[in-house]
Amino acid sequence: MNNPIYRFILPVLMLVIAAAVLVTHFAGLPSRLQTVHYTHTLPFNVDGRINYVGPTAREAGLRENDRITSVNGRTAVDESVYVEEFIKARSGTPLELIVERSSADGLETALVTIVPLPMEQGISLYLRFAAGLIFSYVMPAACLLLGLWVVFVRPRDYLAWLLIFLLFGLASIGLEGYPSGSVIQIFKVVFGSSWSLAMLLFGIYFPEPIGLDKRLPWLKWLFIIPLGFQVGYTIFEQIFVVFGLPFTALRPVYQLYAPIGTSLNIAAVSLFFALLGWKSGTMKSPDARRRLRLMVLGTMVAMLPAFSIIVYSILSGARGSFFTVAPAWYAILALFAMLMFPITMAYVIVVHRAMDVSVVVRQGLQYALARGGVRVFQLALLLAIGLGVRWTIANYGADTSFQMAFIVGGVALVPLIDVLARPLRIWVDRRFFREAYNSEQLLSELSDDVRSIVETRPLLETLSTRLTESLHVSQIALLLKEADSFVPAYSLGFETPPVIEMSADAPLISLLKKGEPVVVYQEDDELFSAIGEDRGVVRELNSQLVLPVGAKDEILGFISLGPKLSEEPYTANDIRLLRSVALQAGLALENSRLTEAVAREAAQKERINREIEIAREVQERLFPQDLPAIKGLEYSGACRPASGVGGDYYDFFELENGKLGLAIGDVSGKGIGASLMMASLQASLRGQTIHHDEDIAALMAHVNQLVYETSTTNRYATFFYAQYDPTTRKLGYVNAGHNAPYLLRTGDRNIEIITLTEGGPVVGMLPPMIVEYEQGEVILQPGDLIIGTTDGITEAMDAEENEWGDEAFLEELKIIKDRPPNDIIEQIMAAADRFANGAKQHDDMTIIVVRAIEDQVINL
Repeated sequence: MNNPIYRFILPVLMLVIAAAVLVTHFAGLPSRLQTVHYTHTLPFNVDGRINYVGPTAREAGLRENDRITSVNGRTAVDESVYVEEFIKARSGTPLELIVERSSADGLETALVTIVPLPMEQGISLYLRFAAGLIFSYVMPAACLLLGLWVVFVRPRDYLAWLLIFLLFGLASIGLEGYPSGSVIQIFKVVFGSSWSLAMLLFGIYFPEPIGLDKRLPWLKWLFIIPLGFQVGYTIFEQIFVVFGLPFTALRPVYQLYAPIGTSLNIAAVSLFFALLGWKSGTMKSPDARRRLRLMVLGTMVAMLPAFSIIVYSILSGARGSFFTVAPAWYAILALFAMLMFPITMAYVIVVHRAMDVSVVVRQGLQYALARGGVRVFQLALLLAIGLGVRWTIANYGADTSFQMAFIVGGVALVPLIDVLARPLRIWVDRRFFREAYNSEQLLSELSDDVRSIVETRPLLETLSTRLTESLHVSQIALLLKEADSFVPAYSLGFETPPVIEMSADAPLISLLKKGEPVVVYQEDDELFSAIGEDRGVVRELNSQLVLPVGAKDEILGFISLGPKLSEEPYTANDIRLLRSVALQAGLALENSRLTEAVAREAAQKERINREIEIAREVQERLFPQDLPAIKGLEYSGACRPASGVGGDYYDFFELENGKLGLAIGDVSGKGIGASLMMASLQASLRGQTIHHDEDIAALMAHVNQLVYETSTTNRYATFFYAQYDPTTRKLGYVNAGHNAPYLLRTGDRNIEIITLTEGGPVVGMLPPMIVEYEQGEVILQPGDLIIGTTDGITEAMDAEENEWGDEAFLEELKIIKDRPPNDIIEQIMAAADRFANGAKQHDDMTIIVVRAIEDQVINL
């Protein structure tokens, strides 16, 4: 949806439509508020035509489907005419209605005299009035505004358009009493008729398409075609009404469809809840399941009371408003509950980021709205009390005891509102600042920014700004290692930048070298005793949390975070998030340092050899230095570049859930460019493993996107990534165009060779929207051997440019398969060198070896 129609024209059109509806609808609010002065009630209900006739009205001769043309001699242009006449009515004063109805001889008119019934005074009247206002004004306004906001923020997201149709359809339910051909009636017909279809499609596709739709895509058309006919018919009918034309061509067909359509509409709305409920228990992502459970619970609470009244009216044949079909208390409950629908959608979409809605207005306005919302609520409540007191005084005498209690209670409540609002504002502050950020979005945004930054200063600015905005931290300082000390490199929130220096052997640095953040409490005597001379530095930085920033086993610097604006402590979830951010920042910082070093050295030809040596040393540090101990595995890897630096890559790292991640790749090209891309590939992979625990195919798709967006068209990489679960012995993997690793399994009589080929194309070559990856799985048995190589091994050449080849490689491997992984690597390298017979190594040679053993821990 990159077309300007979707990005600009359609959102603006929706804005114009919603503005017209809101202005027209709310312009009639003063006259509708007069209904609070009703002293009688009509024994019938009108929605264009009479759709409910009570016993008194039926005795007077009124029928369903009659159309009122005149009330007390006034032409009934719209509902407001007989409302005004009804307001004028006094006890026993009849209403003379002239109605038009169909008969065997065509249209005929009849005079019907109705005597309004007295309306019961008391709390029921006020609740019905409040419920009516919420149903007719608050809920439509909330639905319209939320739908517009989402579609303006995400105009190219089809889910946003489904949501706006869903919300506009719900809003249309409360827009009653408007004549055919009017702006609001057209709005009501268009979006009201498409509401159930929008709910069905939203249930199918939110937050991702249901699996059944992929297997049986034709199934949804059983609903789309008839419901689409319903939408088209009602739209064309309104068009004909607007232009004053008769519309009869499809009316017989629609009359046949109507009973079926009722069932389809009910089924579509029911499927909305059923599909979201099913997804809430089956989706892989815990966050997605939590969001869906909130949405299902909130929307069911909102819709079930009203839905039950509608179903009852259909089954029983009862017609009219909620108050004529159901008991008054249940109708009031149903109208109040429907407000939960837009509230739930707003909460799930905005607070829980269900649609990843971008934060358009940043910290300052967010904070103003968060606290300002409480003040707006205060003013609204005071205004409501004032209006209620005024109305009670104006109608004094109808129910004296209740009105006196209302006046006394309202006056007493005024000074209490501010007292109650203060703790509410504090709660909003704390809740807002604790929950305003989302860890996945923060990591994603940081990944998008830091992966393309090759200079240290912009990297530090981006990191500091994002952490400050997301966590609302009052002060932040980043100190980096220079020579044998740590000095401030960037800071925010200080009146004057801190001027400090900390030795590399300082006690605080010794604590950070353990790899754990240091939580600082100013009253923590034990900590201050442990850090000794660093107490002054911690106090000057106003530190509450100190995070180490490093690559591999080296501390490159640390981040000092001051107190949150909410005065809340850093939670365990905060610290987990920040550790991940610090890890990625360390990798990005190492990459930026590598890039800066290469750029400086490349500009000086006389020092080119030294530059390559620096790059080689940095690259070697990016390869695994210590292999994590994993139950049931022994493994090793090695890389021998063809020149000083290369583009081959392998990695082993322990994931948070105890699994082992292992990777091998080959970047196109050689030299510095390939090595930089290799470093970026490693940072992208490690960053993405935070997001995707089980879905390796999605992980590979994100890695492809990152590499594609940050590399030139001639840069790509073959890549193989796998995750081993020691509890199940399952190895899940994706092969992105890499030489397929071999799995050697010794049988009773022979050796079975399995190639690990499941996957997709190479990473970084094709745009993300056309790339899909498949995930393969294999259960490892004790004795299984997995060996993965880059093509520098099997394509090793002698002086005549003959290749060693896969067959010779496998024959050598069969001979040495039972040796330890390190020995296998040495023997394979030696065999390739023997074949080359002194010829120059033409490509990087990389190999990883993994052997499944009995369940014991092997630490190489």
